[in-house]
Amino acid sequence: MTLRCPSCREDLSVLFRLRYAGRIDYNRALEALAAGEGPLALGLLHRAVAAEPGLRPARDLLESLGGAGPEGGEPVGREGDTP
Repeated sequence: MTLRCPSCREDLSVLFRLRYAGRIDYNRALEALAAGEGPLALGLLHRAVAAEPGLRPARDLLESLGGAGPEGGEPVGREGDTP
């Protein structure tokens, strides 16, 4: 998809990607999960949260997969894990 400025016809797709990087990575993570690619999905979710920390669906999914703690920081520990 190419987005162009209506005035100068400059390609704006890079700006679009920067602005919506978190949401794009979140949607790609959903696709990766559906395809059974868990490690890829976790990486994409981490990137989504880094790009847009307030993206609640990405944070919630990451937490539910055990990829981050409740505040989106450290991974959730399991009972018996050594700190």
